[in-house]
Amino acid sequence: MASSRRLLLSTMKQICLCAAASFASQDWTKNDEKLLQAVDYNDAGRVTSLLLRKGLVPTKLDAEGKSAFHLAATRGNVDCLEAMLAHGVDAMTKDSSGYTALHLASKHGHPQCVSKLLQASCPVDVADGSGRTALHLAAASGCISCSEILCDFKAPLNSKDKDGSTPLILAAKMSHSELCRYLLHRGAAVNCRDLQGRTALMLACESGSADTVEVLVSAGARVAVVDATGHDAAHYGLATGNVLIQHLLQEAAQRRSWASEEDSAEQTSQFLQKIRGLEQQEKQRRERAELDEASLRSMEKQIRELEERLVARDGEKEKLGKEVEALRSRLSSMEVGVGRTQLAVPRAGHRGITSTLHPQNEKENTSYDIETLQDEEGEPLEFPGAEMLLSKKTLSPSAEELLATLQGQVLENYERDESSPPAPGDVVPASLYQALQRELERLRAQGREATARAGGDGQRAASEPIPEGTAGPRPAEEPAWAWGECKAALGELGVQTSSSSSPSGEREPGAELAEARAALKRVQTELEERERRLKELQAQLQAAEAAASPGASAEEASRDKEALLERCGRAEAEAEALRRELEARPRAADAARQRAEAEAQLAELAELRAALARREAELGTLRERLRQHEKEAPAWLQRAQAEGWVPRDEHARATAALQEQARGLRERL
Repeated sequence: MASSRRLLLSTMKQICLCAAASFASQDWTKNDEKLLQAVDYNDAGRVTSLLLRKGLVPTKLDAEGKSAFHLAATRGNVDCLEAMLAHGVDAMTKDSSGYTALHLASKHGHPQCVSKLLQASCPVDVADGSGRTALHLAAASGCISCSEILCDFKAPLNSKDKDGSTPLILAAKMSHSELCRYLLHRGAAVNCRDLQGRTALMLACESGSADTVEVLVSAGARVAVVDATGHDAAHYGLATGNVLIQHLLQEAAQRRSWASEEDSAEQTSQFLQKIRGLEQQEKQRRERAELDEASLRSMEKQIRELEERLVARDGEKEKLGKEVEALRSRLSSMEVGVGRTQLAVPRAGHRGITSTLHPQNEKENTSYDIETLQDEEGEPLEFPGAEMLLSKKTLSPSAEELLATLQGQVLENYERDESSPPAPGDVVPASLYQALQRELERLRAQGREATARAGGDGQRAASEPIPEGTAGPRPAEEPAWAWGECKAALGELGVQTSSSSSPSGEREPGAELAEARAALKRVQTELEERERRLKELQAQLQAAEAAASPGASAEEASRDKEALLERCGRAEAEAEALRRELEARPRAADAARQRAEAEAQLAELAELRAALARREAELGTLRERLRQHEKEAPAWLQRAQAEGWVPRDEHARATAALQEQARGLRERL
């Protein structure tokens, strides 16, 4: 059915081509005929002249469906073909049979024309109406030169026509042994089949070419292959009756069996090598798994240590944050203290000048200065007796008790300053100390003046009578505040000697002045002692102030802050490193997966060993059968050579046996 359909299609195609040729031949002229004759006579000069003068088309088909261009390729007229190619002819034009000029040159064996056409950019793989390329036609014609040129231009070696034939099959069918050898050398497939399942070896045996059979067998053609009808190469060889072909096929089959045995031995050795390789790989994987487990345990230990370190660093970081906040608050308080000290200095200087100019308001100014300084510092004065010293209203009943109290307070402050470093809130500012010292000096000067005035007034009062009911005369020149202070001092002394005083409380002015002078001397002595102590305290305060200066504290706080920030940065870096190490923990999953793969490969190895044992048993059986066949083969061969022919039934039995053996070997291998 398929062959009749192909025949019908080819017939219809030829009819169409003939019709086209008849239509094309309607305008066939005498000049076209002259061009055709010039090509027939291989007159290249006349061909060139006609093409130039008449403007003819060399591919125009005549009534028979041929043209001057195709005729030149068929006859092998290289000069005429070259002249027409130079005129710009279309090399792809086909004749009525569907052949191009390249097909015709290859079919008729004209290598020079083939070379010219290929150099003119003619495609090398164009097929004709039967699906055959130029190499198919050259192989069928047996032209080795054309085949070489086509192969050099990359012609497809294993392309098939409509019958499924390759160039090698066509060359073997036509018994071109040397061409088959060349095609095999260029890489043609030796076991390709056509649409009927026939190989080149079957067709060579059918044609009876022992040389071609030998070339194909040497190239590795399979002897036991059967076609669509179930016939092998030996069947086609027996049909021709060529003993040499049969002998070649038998030798090829024997070599094939030996090669299969060698192949099985080689496969066995390769199989053993594969098993050893798998065992080695399994050993290596176990070692890697052990190393991975050890590394995993070490990593887990490191992770726990890093987690502990991270927790410790977090606690340290919180502690450092608190220290930073404390330092910041301390720095801000020191800055506030410095600002207040700077504001207190000009105010204290101004008040000292005012008190000097207006001595009558000394008490009010002194009290105001002390209260103002206490308000500015925000803390009570370091020396609680300073206000008593500066204000005459707050003198205690006993001057000795007052001085003792002041001395005890100064000593307590001195011991406290020596035992503990001064804090910013416990240190007396330098401006306050200087203001107090100036007030103390001014009061001492005023006390000396008052003592001198009191001595002069006492001498005058001794020569004058004292009226009754008065405490004594009051000089007009004496200031009111000095007389009041003396009265207060005398009153204090009078309280101390109340047991020996008169009921009316009146005393002589001379005794009161003497007692006042004695009290003032004692006060002056105590003040000088206090001044000495204050100078010592001033030196210590200045040293402490220099040690705890705001600038130094600020620099120290800045350095502490930078150190804390640096430690915080290092802690964050270590935390980041710990985080990266924690992210690397998925490697444990990879190790578990590798262990599972190793177990699977162990199971596969056991299966392979079992298969190897079965194969070895089968191999022993096959070897025994092979030895029996080798013993029987010489006798059978001698009998066949003596008879000169093989009976059909014996051939059928031998063929069936060989096929069964081959099938069994294929199934087992």
